[in-house]
Amino acid sequence: MFTGKYIHSVDEKNRIIIPSKFRDGLSQGAYITLGLDQCLTIYPLDEWNKFIEKTLQLNTNLADVRKFIRTISSNAVECSFDKQGRVSLPLELMEIANIKGECVIIGNLDTIEIWSKQRWEDYSSDPSATFEELAEKLAK
Repeated sequence: MFTGKYIHSVDEKNRIIIPSKFRDGLSQGAYITLGLDQCLTIYPLDEWNKFIEKTLQLNTNLADVRKFIRTISSNAVECSFDKQGRVSLPLELMEIANIKGECVIIGNLDTIEIWSKQRWEDYSSDPSATFEELAEKLAK
């Protein structure tokens, strides 16, 4: 389970350090791809396989399903980590997620998300619904 929030810099080779707390959960391998809300998502290998299994159950006769599958799979890259726990972010994904300089790495229970620092600040301060309002909506 991945929890917590960390701010890290992107180096000149487009690498970020994955927090040591998260690395054990990625030891069997991982994939990085587009996430929802304009972030990047790192899936540990077992979660990636579960995600693929669920995705393959979708009705590919529907254009939206085909587009979703193509978008996710064409942007998915197998991650490799160096001895310092760094991962290289594909330039195309960085551009889509507007990641430059600093980024925010958050644990999202079964996945890890990488956000542009500005995008995360905008997203997390969105006044459209407070935490309490969201909890109440989800309880119904």
